[in-house]
Amino acid sequence: MSVPQWILAAALPAAAAWPMPAQEAEQLNADVRMFAVMAAINVAGYDDGLNAASDSPARKALRDDLSALDATVVTRLKTFFEQNRLENPDLNLSQYISFALMCGEPPFFDLKAEVPTDLPADVRAIRGLSGLLREFYEKADIASLWRKYLPAYEAEMLRYQDALVRIVFETNGYLRLSSTSREARGFQVYFDLLAAPGSVNTRAYGGDVKVVVHPSAEIRIEELRAAYLLHLLDRLSIRHADVVAKKNVLARFALFAPALEEAYKTNFQLLVTKSLAHAVETRMRYETEEKKLDRVDARLREGFILTPYFYEKLAEYEKQPQSMRRYYESMIGDIDLKREGARLQEARFAERRSRPAPRPRPVAKPEVSAVEKLLARAEGLLQLEELDNARKTFEEALEKAGGANAQASYGLGRVALDEADPDLALEHFAAAAAAGGGARLVAMSHIYMGRIEDILGNRELAVEHYNNALAAGDTSPITKKFAEDGLAAPFTGAEQ
Repeated sequence: MSVPQWILAAALPAAAAWPMPAQEAEQLNADVRMFAVMAAINVAGYDDGLNAASDSPARKALRDDLSALDATVVTRLKTFFEQNRLENPDLNLSQYISFALMCGEPPFFDLKAEVPTDLPADVRAIRGLSGLLREFYEKADIASLWRKYLPAYEAEMLRYQDALVRIVFETNGYLRLSSTSREARGFQVYFDLLAAPGSVNTRAYGGDVKVVVHPSAEIRIEELRAAYLLHLLDRLSIRHADVVAKKNVLARFALFAPALEEAYKTNFQLLVTKSLAHAVETRMRYETEEKKLDRVDARLREGFILTPYFYEKLAEYEKQPQSMRRYYESMIGDIDLKREGARLQEARFAERRSRPAPRPRPVAKPEVSAVEKLLARAEGLLQLEELDNARKTFEEALEKAGGANAQASYGLGRVALDEADPDLALEHFAAAAAAGGGARLVAMSHIYMGRIEDILGNRELAVEHYNNALAAGDTSPITKKFAEDGLAAPFTGAEQ
């Protein structure tokens, strides 16, 4: 078998011996947001793949570290997880992966969106998680646990380092792209050690592709290469969307492919990108032409209708000097609708592969009181800034609790603050502190009261509240910082 000319030009064998380029080093990520989200759902009841052969030892060790977590926090996490559990295990995990990639940095984990509809649908469904994560982050001291487990993540990143260098170098060589080109930027690989082993999650956000690699005995080279190709080629399809749109009539053939995912049937631009990615990936393989053509036919049968065209067209691309960035427009423009339509008329699409039904498993439903359910719902409403409904729900919880409940009063205090009623907020926070719902809640109630008194010009009362916060017994470094900052200088509202 002869070696393709593009391989000779790229001098691939030298790549694995090189030190990792700065760009590739920046593409490998160990992220505390992912760690916090995955730690939280492990506490909440996510047990998929637990103790499997490829399960990371870090997962069991972390679960042991979190076994003594405050029972109230655990209950709220379990309640949230059960309320948002999806029947499909992959989709159930996927929504939390999406959330971790979209949320802001700790300790707040805020979702950066002007309105909820700016968020992907799966993230929108669990956007109330931000508030729970804030409390979990502090109560579990995730910052310290992250420092403890970071070496395990760094070891996994190091294991993938040479593979990513090779993938980037090889793919850029075929497409004739500089490693510093705009198309190459934005591709990010995140590592997770706390999910079920053996899978890879890929996301495309605004032209950038992000990949999350879960524990695996083998390096997931095929998935990484496919994701990197998708990243590079999707940007070209976005740039030449008008040219791609002119070929949209072919999309109707994809509708008759039972095995094709719905996302490709409803997005012709994505279907074009994936068809081209499959063709590029096939041409890059060290295989006989017969095996390559078998792969192309298999992709066509799956519903990637333009893979045969691109595979043939790439043979021409390899013999000319332009980069894919310059060649792409003419390659799309040269699609002969009649010729491809005739080819597709003859195509025999594969049937949808049936997934084995998941084994039924008993789900341990946490014992949650009526008051706790109301409080969990009220917290979610407050995170969504539905202040009227949040207030009513906190009040209902307070009534069911017999008129005294620290969390309900604390929630009502925050609602009053959002509604710019400092006197009412002071009243509720004082009730929360008096009800004694735990050291952190008492401390935070005094911090809020101290800040309100500072803004009202009552410095002596503010200082008293900050000292009470320090004396509450909460060990969280964040709470301590809030109180010490208040003692050092009057709160003005600029920190909010």
